Amino acid sequence: MPRGRGRPAGRATADGALADRAALLDAAELLIRARGPGVTLAAIAAQAGVTKPMVYRGLGDKDAVVQALAERLVARMTRDVRALVAGATGPRDQLQRFVAGYLGQAAADRNVYLYVTAGGSSDDRVRQALLLADRSAHQFAEGIAAMRRANGADPAVAAAWSYGLIGMLHFVTLWWLRDGAPDQATLAAQITELLWSGLGGDRPDPPPTGGPNA
Repeated sequence: MPRGRGRPAGRATADGALADRAALLDAAELLIRARGPGVTLAAIAAQAGVTKPMVYRGLGDKDAVVQALAERLVARMTRDVRALVAGATGPRDQLQRFVAGYLGQAAADRNVYLYVTAGGSSDDRVRQALLLADRSAHQFAEGIAAMRRANGADPAVAAAWSYGLIGMLHFVTLWWLRDGAPDQATLAAQITELLWSGLGGDRPDPPPTGGPNA
């Protein structure tokens, strides 16, 4: 809906009251952290001390709230991961710190992560499923491409690898948040081993056995 003349950007007006967009999102995060990912827009409105129509005017429908909270979550995740990776001693340590940072932010904001990744009510399920990935993958693709170029390798794989990495981390994270084991450091090391060395580890493939001429 177009913003009315004289209406401040990012604010919603109803019955002479103002609802600030940032304040609405703060209230949504506070409530989701306290009650879990199943909160409704009506509950968010009550938490913010406004009416439900004001939430619609200030933020939009549930899909819009999910998108806005995803942007906030990715911003925090990117900031924390970059800070961790900056102190790495080498490429493998960078990867492990990246994985640990992703897991750590998801655990620290567990209910917000689950709210965002559960998606909204949109019929476009592909867009909803990629909501968090789209905002994460671009940042990570840049780092992958830079590392590949530095090593004289093809950087064109960066987009596919970044989505693959985010997809794997997402489902591992959901499983980990549900089951609670192993601990974060152990899980980060396990995922790093898979990403760095592959299913076979650093060992060469064993020679084939049997066969038609054996």
